Amino acid sequence: MPSVVAVSPLVVLCLVAALVSVSIAVVAWREGTEPGSKALSVLLFSAALWAGSYGVALTVFDPALRFWFQIPIDVAQAVIAPTWFAFSLSYTGRGELLSRRLIAGLLVFPAITVVALATNPSHGLLWTNYHIDPVFGAATVRFDPNLWYYLHAVYGYVIIGTGLVLVIEMLVERLSHYREQAVTLAIGSTAPTVAHIAHTFGVGPLQMVNFTPIALAVTGATFGHALYRFQLFGLSPATGRLGRRAAIDDVAVGVLVVDREHRVVDANETASSLLDIDPTAAFDPLSSVLPGVDLDEDRQFVDVTVDRRRRTYEVTLSPVTDQHGRRLGRTVTVSDVTGRVRRRQRLEVLNRVLRHNLRNDMTVVIGYADMLADRLPPDQRGPTDTIRTRSNKLLSLGEKARSVERVMAGIDGGRRFDVAATVRDCVAEVSAEFDAGSVEVDAPESLSVSGSESAAKLLVRELVENALEHGGDDPTVAVSVRAVDADLVVVVEDDGPGVPDYERSVVETGGESPLQHGSGLGLWAVRWTVDALGGHLNFDVRGERDEVGGSDATADSAASETGTTATVRLPYWCREESSDDAVAGE
Repeated sequence: MPSVVAVSPLVVLCLVAALVSVSIAVVAWREGTEPGSKALSVLLFSAALWAGSYGVALTVFDPALRFWFQIPIDVAQAVIAPTWFAFSLSYTGRGELLSRRLIAGLLVFPAITVVALATNPSHGLLWTNYHIDPVFGAATVRFDPNLWYYLHAVYGYVIIGTGLVLVIEMLVERLSHYREQAVTLAIGSTAPTVAHIAHTFGVGPLQMVNFTPIALAVTGATFGHALYRFQLFGLSPATGRLGRRAAIDDVAVGVLVVDREHRVVDANETASSLLDIDPTAAFDPLSSVLPGVDLDEDRQFVDVTVDRRRRTYEVTLSPVTDQHGRRLGRTVTVSDVTGRVRRRQRLEVLNRVLRHNLRNDMTVVIGYADMLADRLPPDQRGPTDTIRTRSNKLLSLGEKARSVERVMAGIDGGRRFDVAATVRDCVAEVSAEFDAGSVEVDAPESLSVSGSESAAKLLVRELVENALEHGGDDPTVAVSVRAVDADLVVVVEDDGPGVPDYERSVVETGGESPLQHGSGLGLWAVRWTVDALGGHLNFDVRGERDEVGGSDATADSAASETGTTATVRLPYWCREESSDDAVAGE
């Protein structure tokens, strides 16, 4: 055989494959911060080494020299399978599995194979009868493969197949954004694998030609297409998978997973901290981890003593089922609501005690004020009148707090009612409580809505009371009720100096401070109610009287333009009555 370089189509194809692979490898290496980019670049560099070495080897017809080209080829083969697996793990968000021990374990078998190849002439573990069998002008070879050759091939197929399963799993998970990437990567990894299987097991007429290096050009081309066309690293599924994992591990809610036998099989870090359990301890009964939990209740509050402190947890149980709907276990979410429960208990006690004591004590104060007034001459009864007025206001404040609490407790309930009639009745009641001022109602004869009638009464009463209270000596208040699209809009307008800034601003900003606070519950009750109903509250204040200067005529004109307009918009209250509503009404 002549030892000369022959230009063969196989040589050209191999060199092209090497060039394509190394080009994409460089691009992947530059994406070094993305999951799997380093592994992919090493894979492609190995593919370039394999294709390039095989291309050069096809020009060498000396069997002794040709044999030594098998070493870089087998080194490349030894690296490709583990790096493809490493890329698959990182790319699909399982990079935490890539420990040094795992990588070393994956490389042990290929390393042994490379050593066995270099020493094969002495033991023949991989093959025997190695000889040149030219085809298409290239120095292709034939040999009789032995057991270790097949073991090494099957090892590579298992590793590559496992990585391929991880990539294809994205399709099963219905991650629509990554389907194109998964298909492209599957094609790129399958093409050389099929070619290698055909060569290993002697399938096809050209058994002496290993088309795997040429098929690696398909790998480089498809991976490059995935890089540029489908944003292989810019749109990585690792982000979604790791994000979901972080949402479970890092969220401030404990998550337990229990099996059919109610044993804890997994727990996130928050659950381990909240319940003071060892996250590595598996199969502890849920009853020992979370005493007092009722498995028949989907949502409940459980008191647990942790680190000698009594805590209250809100526990929610949800079923875990397979694709056939069979229950495999449950997830148990645990939230520490100790502070919230204790604050609610304190508020309930304080609210009840204050209302009770306030009502009783103010009744006593008013009684003594009346007794004192009876003993004083008429011209000296001013202080007793003040005591009586202030005491009645405090009693009214207590009753208002009770009314607000009652309305807020039933805010989610609702039915159909005539809001026009409700507003007229409410306005009549409020007007009767004031000696001065007038209230006009602009509303249709009838307007049927779906919502909380008690909430509507509270809103109208408080807004009209504020308008009359802050409206000056003889205020005029206009109340309009109308339907806008499917929303109920209630507007209360007065011509007085308007609601004071300090009253209005604390409600609009949603908070009070030591330097800025309101004087009562009225506007707060309006704000809380509107927020609970998902509505909108807006105050429009016109010019202030005390800012008007100039002549008396100018002042009178400007004064007539003062006042406050409060607008409440409640969404979907004016929808047409559905058949379900009609049935419920019957």
